[in-house]
Amino acid sequence: MTPHYSIDYCPRCGAGLLGIRICGLGTDEPHGLVVCDECESIWLEPDVTTPHQYPDASDARCPKCSDPLWGPQSRWATSADLVQLGWQDRVDPQLNGEPDDHIA
Repeated sequence: MTPHYSIDYCPRCGAGLLGIRICGLGTDEPHGLVVCDECESIWLEPDVTTPHQYPDASDARCPKCSDPLWGPQSRWATSADLVQLGWQDRVDPQLNGEPDDHIA
């Protein structure tokens, strides 16, 4: 599944979209990550000039909370998640997964 909201194309692999993922669902501390939907490079903030990380290919985990990156406690961010994170201005509307998706 591709991200609903992306900030750019991945500077590492050049092919993937940098989607915003929300992790920590069901906890008091949900947090955002920027994740390439192809190579799985991860940034802890929506600034891809900062250092990135690669998860373990056999057991991809969130670098903040160590939960599975693709488990039930995480998902691609919704417009409400973007507002909660304060990252709504970082999204490139041309890369939205749904053409009619507008951030609240």
